[in-house]
Amino acid sequence: MQRLTKLSNKFRRRTLRAQYAHTQGYPYAAQLDPAFDRTLGQLAGAEAVTDSKCAILPGSVMVKSVGEMVTLSGTRGTDQRAFGLAGNFVGGELDELGDSSEISVWKGAGSVWQILKPAFDPTNVLTEAGAEAGTVATEVYMNSGSDGRLAVDAAGAMTISDTVRLLAAPSANTVIVELLV
Repeated sequence: MQRLTKLSNKFRRRTLRAQYAHTQGYPYAAQLDPAFDRTLGQLAGAEAVTDSKCAILPGSVMVKSVGEMVTLSGTRGTDQRAFGLAGNFVGGELDELGDSSEISVWKGAGSVWQILKPAFDPTNVLTEAGAEAGTVATEVYMNSGSDGRLAVDAAGAMTISDTVRLLAAPSANTVIVELLV
């Protein structure tokens, strides 16, 4: 449930939506790392002005820190492995956690999700999705970018650090992905 502090956010849409996750996907109740700064916006540049009204968007890649604590990918260096996808808006005008630190992280290999922009980096998504021909050689994988959003993995072949497999990109604002963690 969104906790709206401004009426102008009434029609904001959740950026993570389950497609096939009723048995494959599950929310993991984790604690947000207290070192994470909730006042910072997740996006930089021009997108921050129009799209980022919180510090973490649902569908952003979360990584495990100590114990059952998680933080946004990209905030703890480069040697990280995805733990799952954030299920809540955190910080800013759309904060769902309030004073609490409990956050849901969606996990479940094989579950399928729709992710809306700005929770993923649209760079090369339509091109790569159009080139995918249903073969192992043309599969497209996505991993966390430096800002915690999913971005097309330039490596081309699946690696241990990949978070999702891109199934489709119906538009420049939407991707359908299969979770790998």
